[in-house]
Amino acid sequence: MNNQGEELGGMSPPQKRYLALQIKTLEKAPRDAEKLERLLKAKRRQKEEAMYIEDTQRLGTEIEMRVVLSDNFLKQT
Repeated sequence: MNNQGEELGGMSPPQKRYLALQIKTLEKAPRDAEKLERLLKAKRRQKEEAMYIEDTQRLGTEIEMRVVLSDNFLKQT
């Protein structure tokens, strides 16, 4: 981080890493509009899949807890 480090002097380390990642992403971004559009579609699909996985994991946990609660309730009655 040669000149960038001096320019980012007043930022916290996480902010610096975030900005450095943004700069790196922009530097590596394709200059061709079609390639960029394909990359964006792929990244959006990856994001949707990740959100689906998180939802599935959260729902799985909720179901497991409800089964445990249900089993405990049935044992008490």
